[in-house]
Amino acid sequence: MGITDTLSSLMHKIPGYTGLVERAERRETDARHREFIAKKLTSIKSDMQSIQEEFLSSGNLSVMEPFDKVSNKLDRVIERTRHASRGYSGFFDAVKVDVEELGRIYEHDLNLVNLVASVEEGLTAIEASADGGGDPKAALRALTKTVESIDKALDEREAILKGIR
Repeated sequence: MGITDTLSSLMHKIPGYTGLVERAERRETDARHREFIAKKLTSIKSDMQSIQEEFLSSGNLSVMEPFDKVSNKLDRVIERTRHASRGYSGFFDAVKVDVEELGRIYEHDLNLVNLVASVEEGLTAIEASADGGGDPKAALRALTKTVESIDKALDEREAILKGIR
């Protein structure tokens, strides 16, 4: 009998062990998902700072405030994502997450991934305006709104975990 078969056999003989392993896997998956999003947003922020430097070096100071505004919002969202409540509850956790809530969180997290893709698209629009010598203010406003949407989505995620929604 191989190690996988032995472990499977052991899991089925110890009451509750299978559920414990499944919850631990969900916890790990949730942590990886949040870290993936945080890293993606950190990379986007780095790219955005490079674009901001291009505008600065070309003397376009009028866009520095909007860049700073969206940068600050990105910082907030990155930290909130990294430190968000996890989509799993252990035996002693104050907030318990049931399977239905977990499904809602997974759907919600898929929406977060889509919002991050929208942030990337917004950054591409800003970069295109930099390359074309245009004014990126409209694209910066749109990017700010998308980042604010992520922030609101994190609020909703917390509400789901706390059983408010």
